[in-house]
Amino acid sequence: MSIILNSPAPAEDQPKLLDEILSVVKVQAHQMKKCLDNNKLMDGLKHASNMLAELRTSALMPKSYYELYMAIFDALRHLTIFLTEAHSSGRHHLADLYELVQYAGNIVPRLYLMITVGAAYMSMPDAPVREIMRDMIEMSRGVQHPMRGLFLRYYLSSNTRDSLPVGESPGPEGNVHESIHFILTNFTEMNKLWVRLQHQGHTRDREKREAERKELRILVGTNLVRLSQLEGVDLRVYQSLILPGILDQIVSCRDIIAQEYLMEIITQVFPDEFHLRTLEPFLSATAQLHTKVNVKQIIIALIDRLAAYAAREAEAEVPVQTWKSEEEEARKAVIDNKKRIPENSSEVNESDSTNDVEKGETVEGDNEKAEEDAQNKSEDSEDHNDADNVPPTPETKQEEEKAKEEEEPVRNVRGIPEDVELFVVFWAQIVELVKARPDLSIQDLTALLVSLIHLSLSCYPDKLEYVDQILAYAKDKVAEHSSSPDLHSKTTEANLLSLLLAPIQEYTSVLTLLVLTNYQPLLALQSYGTRRAVAQAVISSIVKNETIISTPEDVQCVLDLCGVMLRDQKDAPMTSMATSQMYGPGRGRKAAEISRIEQDELAEEQGCIAKLIHLFRSNEEDTQFLLLSTARKRLSEGGSRIQYTFPALVISAAKLARRYSHVENKDDAWGKKIATLFRFMHQVISALHDKCECSELCLRLFLLAAQSADECGFEEMAYEFFVQAFTIYEESISESRAQFQAITGITSVLQQTRIFSADNYDTLITKTALHSAKLLKKPDQCRAVYLSSHLWWTNDREGEGVPYRSGKRVLECLQKALKIADSCMDAVMSVELFVEILNRYIYYFENGNEAVTAKYLNGLIDLINSNLSNMENPDQHPPASSSSSLVEHTGPASEYVIKYFHATIGHLRTRQEAAQMGDWQGPDYSEIDLGITA
Repeated sequence: MSIILNSPAPAEDQPKLLDEILSVVKVQAHQMKKCLDNNKLMDGLKHASNMLAELRTSALMPKSYYELYMAIFDALRHLTIFLTEAHSSGRHHLADLYELVQYAGNIVPRLYLMITVGAAYMSMPDAPVREIMRDMIEMSRGVQHPMRGLFLRYYLSSNTRDSLPVGESPGPEGNVHESIHFILTNFTEMNKLWVRLQHQGHTRDREKREAERKELRILVGTNLVRLSQLEGVDLRVYQSLILPGILDQIVSCRDIIAQEYLMEIITQVFPDEFHLRTLEPFLSATAQLHTKVNVKQIIIALIDRLAAYAAREAEAEVPVQTWKSEEEEARKAVIDNKKRIPENSSEVNESDSTNDVEKGETVEGDNEKAEEDAQNKSEDSEDHNDADNVPPTPETKQEEEKAKEEEEPVRNVRGIPEDVELFVVFWAQIVELVKARPDLSIQDLTALLVSLIHLSLSCYPDKLEYVDQILAYAKDKVAEHSSSPDLHSKTTEANLLSLLLAPIQEYTSVLTLLVLTNYQPLLALQSYGTRRAVAQAVISSIVKNETIISTPEDVQCVLDLCGVMLRDQKDAPMTSMATSQMYGPGRGRKAAEISRIEQDELAEEQGCIAKLIHLFRSNEEDTQFLLLSTARKRLSEGGSRIQYTFPALVISAAKLARRYSHVENKDDAWGKKIATLFRFMHQVISALHDKCECSELCLRLFLLAAQSADECGFEEMAYEFFVQAFTIYEESISESRAQFQAITGITSVLQQTRIFSADNYDTLITKTALHSAKLLKKPDQCRAVYLSSHLWWTNDREGEGVPYRSGKRVLECLQKALKIADSCMDAVMSVELFVEILNRYIYYFENGNEAVTAKYLNGLIDLINSNLSNMENPDQHPPASSSSSLVEHTGPASEYVIKYFHATIGHLRTRQEAAQMGDWQGPDYSEIDLGITA
C-alpha cells in the first residue's frame, strides 16, 4: 500500500496514516528476512522493493517521514549483512547484484537498493570504489522531490561513511580527494533540496514549513561532520578544497536558515587549528551572506571558540604567576610609553641636528655593507646554478617552502601561531561588517565587541592596546546611539556591562584598568545600574586580590571608577536617593524614614569602600599621607556615607602616626609632618560629626586620636582630642547607656596616657570623675566612679618614669562609690555593687595602695554580710534594670550575688593560706576577717 499525495496530510491524520504505512513496512520486512534466511535472494529483493516503495509517499510530514525512514533503515541492515556474506562466500557477486537492482520499477526503491548494494560492494577488497561512488552520486540526482531526495542522500551518506577511500592511490580503489568530492557533491545537492523545501505548499504555511525545515537541518549538516571526521584531511586540503567548496554553496544558496545553520556547523565541527589559518576566507564569506542573516551570532560563535581554545592552551602552557608578571610588565610598559612621549617630543630638535651630521656616514656604511652582501650572494648563487643548471619550477618552490616550514615550525603562544594576527583579522572584518551593514543594531554590535574583548584577553593578555581599541570603538558607537532607545534596552546594557567587566575578571590587578585610557570615558556613558555593578566588581577584585594602591594618582583613578558608590548620582533610582540621606538640609532625612534593608545594603556597600582604604599603602610615610589626603578629598563628597568610610581613614592615619614615631631620628621635619597628620585626623573626625548623627563613633575616634598623639609625645594635640571627646559627650550624648559606655571609654584611654603634665592630667581626670558621678542611674554612677579611681593609680611601665598615683584620691572615689551603692533602692543591686567595690579594694590592697588598709576591707565584708542576712525574699520583686552590669544574669539575681561574694572571699582565703605557707610576698592578709554569716 503506497499512499501518494501531492502534499502532507493534516496533522491530526498523521498518526493514523503513519501506523498504516508502518504496518505495511513490518509485513514486507518480515517477508524479506524470511526469504533471505531461506537463501531466496530474488524474492527478498522483491519484498525489499515493496517496502521501499512506501518512501515514495508525500503524505507524511518530516517528523513522521523520519520515523518511517528509520524503520526501513533498520530493516535494510539485514539485507546488507546478507549481501556481504553472500559475496564473501561466492554465492552472489555484488557487481552482478548492483546491475540487477537497477531494473526495479520505481526510482525511489531502485536507488535505495542500488545504494545498499553499492555500499556493501565498496567495503570489499579490489572493488572499483571510484566508479561506484561516481555512479551512485550521479544516479541520486534522479529524485528531485525535496524531502524524498534529502532522505535518499542521507541514506547514501550514512551507508558509505565507513567505506570511503582515505589514501592517495590514483587507482580504481579511489583516494581521499575523491571522497571529499563525493561528500561535497552530496552536500551541495542536499542543501539545494533543503532550500527548495521552503517553496512546497501554500504561502500561508510558510512559518510551518520553516519549522519543518529546521527539523531536517541535521540531515544536511551530517555531510560536514563526515568531512571533519575523514582521515587524511589536513590543513592544506581543508584550505584549498573543502572550505572553498562549502562556502561557495553557502553563499550561493541565498537562504537565511541554511546560511545561518551551515556557518554555525563549520565553526563547530572543524578543528581550531583549521579555523586559525582560514579566518579571512570564512569572515569574507560572512560579509556576502543574506542581509537578514544573523552574522553577529556566526562571528561570535567563532570568536568564542577560539578564545576558549586559547584559554585552554594558556592554562597548559603558562603558570598563574607568569600571567601576573606579564600583566604587570604590560601595564608598566604602557605607563613608560606615556611618560616617554613628552620626553621624545622635547628631544626631536636635538636629534634632528645630530641625524643630519651622521646621516652621510650611516648611508655610506650601509652602501658598503650592501655591496658586500650582494657580492657574497652572487657568488653563492653562481655555485648553486653551476651545480643544478635548472631553473626552479613552481612545484619546486612549494616543496622548498614546505621543507622550510618543517625545519622552522611556527611558534605558538597560547595555542595561536605567531604569524596569525588573530585580533587584527577579526577587528578588520568587524569594522568592515559595520560599514557594510549600517542596519546592524547596537545590541548586535555590542555583542560582537564582547566576544572580541574576550578573544583579546584570552589570546593577547599583554596587548593592552587591543582592549583599549575595543573600548574606544564602543565609546564612539554608544555616543552615536545616545538618542536611540535600543541603547537602553536590557540586551545592550547587559552587553556593555560584560564588556566593562571582562578586563576586571581577566586581570588580577585592577590597576591595569587605569592604563586603559578609554575605560573611564566609556563607563561614564553607562546607566546607573551598569556603573554600580562595575564599581562593585572593581572593589571586589581589589579586596580579593589584595591589590596594593601605592600612588595618589592611582587612588584618585580607582575612586573615580567607584564614584557611583561614593556620591549621589542624578540618574539614581529614588530608593537609592532616599538611602543616601543626602537630600535636604543639615543631616538629611531621619533614619526612621529609611527602610532597614536599604540601610543594611548601604552599610555593606560602604563597608567595602572602607576595606579599600586599608589597601592604600606606600612604603614612604609622606606618600602614605598623600594617599590618605587624596582619599579624603574623594570620600568627603559622599555626604552621610562618610560615617562608614571616614573611620577607616582615621585608623589608617593612626597607623601612619606610629610609623612616623619610628623615624623621629631620621627625619628633621618629622614634628611638622606628624602635627599635620594629627590636624588631618581632627578635621576628618570633625567633618564626620558635623555631617552625620554618629556622636558615639566620633567620640571613640577622638579617643583613638588622643591615644595616638600620646604615643607620639604630642601633649597639646592629645589634650585637644580629649577636649573634643568631652565636648561631644556633653553636647550630643544623652542616652544613659551611651553615656556610661562613653565615660568608661574616656576613663580607659585616659588611664593609659603618659604624656600629660600634672596640671593637664589632673584637669582631665577630675572632669571624668565629675561626669561619672552625674550619670542618671545609680548603678551606672557607682560603677563609673569606682572605675575612675584607676585614673589616680596608673600602672608602672618600664622606661616611663614614676607613675601618677594618689592613694588618698583612690580611697575617696571608692568611698563615694560605696555611698552611691548604698543609696540604691534595690537591695540585690546594692549588694552586687558592694561586692564589685570589694574587688576594687582588693586590687588596690594587693598593688600597694597604703590608703586602702585591711580595716576598709573588713568593714566592707561586714557590710555585705549584714546586707545578705537582712535580705528578706530578695526575688519577690523584680530587680532594677542595670545596663552596666558586668555579666547578664541568667537566673535569680540573689544567687549570682552570693556566688560572686563567695568567690571573692575564696580568693582572699587563698591569699591567706599562701602567706601562711610562705608562698605569698605581697601585703599582709592576716588582719582580714573572712567570716561569712550568709
